[in-house]
Amino acid sequence: MTNQPVRGSCSAPCFEEPLICCLCYSTKGYSRGSPLCHLEFPMASAHIMESAINDEQFGEENFDAIAYVRDQLKEMKSGDETRQLQTFRTRLNAINTQSSESMKKSVFLNYKKFIDTAKEVSHLERQIYELSSLLSDQRVLIETLMQMTGEDRSSIGTASLHTSFSVNPMNVLMQKMDGIAALLNNLPNHDRVIMHGEVVQLDSDSMEPQHNVMLILLSDRLLIGQPSSGKYRFQLESSHPLNNIAAVNIKDRESGDTATSMFKLLIFPGQRVFLAGSARIKKEWLDCIENTKRELLHEGSLVRQATIRGKRRQDLSAKMESVNQLTPVAESLATKSPDEGAWLNELPAELDDCIAHRDMEHAVELIMEWKSCNTREAAIDAQLTLRETQIVQLLSEEVRRPGALHGGPRAVKKAINLLTILGRASQAVDLYLRKRSTVLRTTTRELAMSEEPLSYVRQLSQQFLDVISDVVKEFLMQPEHFSLILHWCSGELSVMLSLIRRHVIEVAPTMAVVAHTWRILMTHCESLIAVGVDLSFEVHRLLAPSLRTAIETNFANIIESIRLRISEERWKAYNMESESNLNRFIEEMSDMGLAIDWALSTTQRSSINITQNACHFSRVAYVLARDLAMLRSSHLRYLTDSLMVKLWSEYLNHLKSAPQSTLQQYTSLFVISQLLPLCDAIYDGSAPGILSELLETKFGTMLRYRGNFHTASSDENVAHV
Repeated sequence: MTNQPVRGSCSAPCFEEPLICCLCYSTKGYSRGSPLCHLEFPMASAHIMESAINDEQFGEENFDAIAYVRDQLKEMKSGDETRQLQTFRTRLNAINTQSSESMKKSVFLNYKKFIDTAKEVSHLERQIYELSSLLSDQRVLIETLMQMTGEDRSSIGTASLHTSFSVNPMNVLMQKMDGIAALLNNLPNHDRVIMHGEVVQLDSDSMEPQHNVMLILLSDRLLIGQPSSGKYRFQLESSHPLNNIAAVNIKDRESGDTATSMFKLLIFPGQRVFLAGSARIKKEWLDCIENTKRELLHEGSLVRQATIRGKRRQDLSAKMESVNQLTPVAESLATKSPDEGAWLNELPAELDDCIAHRDMEHAVELIMEWKSCNTREAAIDAQLTLRETQIVQLLSEEVRRPGALHGGPRAVKKAINLLTILGRASQAVDLYLRKRSTVLRTTTRELAMSEEPLSYVRQLSQQFLDVISDVVKEFLMQPEHFSLILHWCSGELSVMLSLIRRHVIEVAPTMAVVAHTWRILMTHCESLIAVGVDLSFEVHRLLAPSLRTAIETNFANIIESIRLRISEERWKAYNMESESNLNRFIEEMSDMGLAIDWALSTTQRSSINITQNACHFSRVAYVLARDLAMLRSSHLRYLTDSLMVKLWSEYLNHLKSAPQSTLQQYTSLFVISQLLPLCDAIYDGSAPGILSELLETKFGTMLRYRGNFHTASSDENVAHV
């Protein structure tokens, strides 16, 4: 059936398929392959213009969607509502699609602009950072040049750039403040302007601002300038030595935002409160004053110490001359140096300052200087003794603190050395060793017991013996502490062996585990012997009882199984049931050093003319000889020898009492000519060993099976034997 053209609201031919005309929005039947409706262009243009006008309404800020839909419904003619509603819906969908596409394009364009802007910002940040680094480097360079040239400000005649840098700050200060030109020009070479700036002076009671002042910090004093109405902005008011000044931070919550920028100068007998420009500037003032005072105190102490040393050398020279001239020296010994006495009077305060700033090196140096002085005063000596006790306590706490060894043993080396200088060497070493023990216990607790006992033994012994080796190497050049070090090493070794005994040896291990545990410990002991400490006797002493019990228990199980198999002996050829099993067994025996291809049966497939019991005994004897060989180096050698003799006596008696047959001869030849020499060599290593002696002394009738063995043997050879 073909589609017949029908006429809709437009004059173009349409088909029955219900599509909407794209121009007139007619709902009559159109097919997808039909030509477009041919509306007159004036009508289409009017319709498009009306749609554009309506589309602009959606973008207005006061657009009311409900009112818009209501208006559209009012304009619809009765009888044609369905077509007009579908037309309205289609137009809204088209506007929605167009808006979505427009929004996507806008977002895409804006995203590209955002990426480009981010790249530009990143580039600018990198340039600003480089510029900041460059400015910082230039600032450091300028300050360095100012300090270098500040030492030569008294010399004139050079017009270098350095001089211009160094003179410029001095000129700035002299132009701002009156009365400081002579003071700055006559500064010693080692003095310099450390910091200067304007601050606001506050009333000490009400904290109300009064006026600006100029502060100039020199190496040994602080200059304060008041506002001036003359040529200069400030007039020098006062000069205060730094020894008479204390800078104090102020934290006054009632002062609001300015509290973070306030600081106080305690100038005896009063005080002055200042307000800095910011909290950073206040911190700079406090830090600079404190550091300058500390440097000044340290320099004064060094000068006094140098003076005292020089005076002491002069007194010593005078005493030597007096001794040479046989003149009495009692008066010279009793004389008291004024400089030395003044220094001793100030020494407690200097030590308090060193303790407060944790400058223990300087404090110990001062204590040693005090001990070397000839002048003695009971009151001062009592004060200095208290300071020394306090210093020793602080150094001891430094070693004891939990995180002392986080940086390794060298982290507490400084405190140990200082205690040694103070004559507390034994105490220092004892503290150090206790700290190492504490850290070692912590790492040991973190070590988990695995299913493989030998892995636990390796890790545990590695931890303990590595620490012992490190401590021995550290004190190798200090023989005065050897007894203390050996006592500590013995204690740590005892702890390690108790753990091994508790977790490995006393939990019914196999003979192989016991033997390899001993081998691991002896290997570490040999490494300790290489660094000068022999602790093998301690291992022998502490592990011997547990080793004996473990060895005897294991051997009792072994000998019981051997006796059980002997009682069940049937004297039959060992049938492997398949060629693959036979080849695998031959390879296993070959790996042990035994050749059995000569014993292959010619009458039975996959069989050998050796009993199954003898093959099992060969494995047991080989493994036992290998394990006991590791234990021969212990003090239990007599025990291991007796166990080897007991095992072989049991089996040789079995062969000796067996009924004579070809199978018995093959088995005896295999055991005595191959297995016995192999186990003898593995266990003892000497020729002849204890097994050969056993065969010769107690089993002489079996000697006919011993001799040069050839891999190719025959039934006739065996019968001849």
